[in-house]
Amino acid sequence: MVRRSAAPLASSGDVLHLIRAGEAVTRAEIGRVTGLSRPAVALRVSELLDRGLVVEDTEGPSTGGRPPARLSFNAQGGVVLVASLGAGRTQIAVCDLAGTALSTAEVTIDVERGPDVVLPLLMDTWESLLADRPAAQVRGVGLGVPATVEFAAGRTESVRVMASWTGLVIPPIIAERFPVPVFVDNDVNVIAIGEHHAAYRGEVDDLLFVKVSTRIGAGVISGGQIMRGALGAAGEIGHIPVRDGGGVLCRCGSVDCLDSVASATAMLRVLRERGRQVSGLADVVALVRAGDAETMAVIRDAARKLGEVVASAVNLLNPAVVVLGGDLAETFQPLVSGVREVVYRRSTALATRNLRIEPSRLGPGAGVTGCALMVLANILAPEAVDASLSAEPRATVS
Repeated sequence: MVRRSAAPLASSGDVLHLIRAGEAVTRAEIGRVTGLSRPAVALRVSELLDRGLVVEDTEGPSTGGRPPARLSFNAQGGVVLVASLGAGRTQIAVCDLAGTALSTAEVTIDVERGPDVVLPLLMDTWESLLADRPAAQVRGVGLGVPATVEFAAGRTESVRVMASWTGLVIPPIIAERFPVPVFVDNDVNVIAIGEHHAAYRGEVDDLLFVKVSTRIGAGVISGGQIMRGALGAAGEIGHIPVRDGGGVLCRCGSVDCLDSVASATAMLRVLRERGRQVSGLADVVALVRAGDAETMAVIRDAARKLGEVVASAVNLLNPAVVVLGGDLAETFQPLVSGVREVVYRRSTALATRNLRIEPSRLGPGAGVTGCALMVLANILAPEAVDASLSAEPRATVS
């Protein structure tokens, strides 16, 4: 007869997960769910209380006698530092352990100035936003950057795009000043995480977020989770070549990439070539409002090219919703309508049967939200909580 090994005892991290999920919120419930003895439950709860991760009150319902103390996750038990970098605009925040922004800032800086300029600015801004909060309250850091990122290493792999960042391992640089876990991901991935969690959680599990701004990229939510691929390169739709691109050289070194012919940068270039005086999207908006036919033609052409690539992505991924975000999508409704028309025409009937294509519900705040959620998913995972507690000596009780 083969004797099965007993299941591992629930750890403090497992208990925190139960409390956060609302599956067990009293010591008695934790004991019933986990099979732990009363002393073991008391030890684990005590550890979580000491670390400020849970709080308790005595207002719970009672069947007689003193009501049981109810345990709840303490979102005020620490903070995470987050920043969502765009090509020219960066959003920075300090968030609580529920991902709610406590203080925010927005700075305008060209990421091409390099990490030696951008990263110190970020860290100085976090210091300012922390104000009087003690450094010990910082539990983690999350950063979204407009580059391909090898997530496990926190390494940017941009080659010709953001060349000064290529091969840079960011976490150790930030950890020198903030000695906590640091997580780095592609900017569109964190936006997709934020958009899904804040605007679509419980509604859809499969979402494709397409950012159309200075550059173009995508974030893929599959089965409710971000899909990064083997090394973090998933979602790089901006470097898929398009037909009738005109032979435009892309920053990556290829020709007729979607990014080089349909992004805001490309649109401004084309309008200047056609004699329009434009320095930014505000000028393009003014031309649209004035009924300029050439400007509308450029927007429709960008929508067609973008729609063809998105249609292929829809056939491949079968999302429930395609969300279009970024400056262009948020500014020009005709772009969203044009993409929708092409996708419905070129994607398969089954893939588009219930497909919705709509602008971002969350807007620019999605990046900060996504960065916070990325950090929290890692630092509050049971194994991470247990690791943070392991440095403290404790008795073994079962």
